Amino acid sequence: MIVDKPEETSLFYEKVFGFVREALQEDEEHTSFFVKDGEDNILGICDAGVFPNWVAGWLPYIDVANFDQSVAQIESAGGSIHTQMKMNFNWEGQRFCLAIDPSGAPVMLCESNPNEES
Repeated sequence: MIVDKPEETSLFYEKVFGFVREALQEDEEHTSFFVKDGEDNILGICDAGVFPNWVAGWLPYIDVANFDQSVAQIESAGGSIHTQMKMNFNWEGQRFCLAIDPSGAPVMLCESNPNEES
């Protein structure tokens, strides 16, 4: 979830649903949060200042086994590519593609870890 007020938003999920927040200092000015149910991260609440020009609000992340093939299908399936990037999320240089589906909703395609067994 990309929001302008990550502190307040994460506090909402803590108070209403009983989840636990864990701060992640992105840089000197921005703090994002992991929201946990026990030991499991169930939601990331990211400071919009760290992700300029991204979409606001909910952003589902979906792992795809064949990243290149899935990205190649976005436009022919009626969607559009907003941004492609590499981040050190699950491993160094993991690829991501922020796509917009035909309804206008955002979805993040995440490269599945080639080192993990299926």
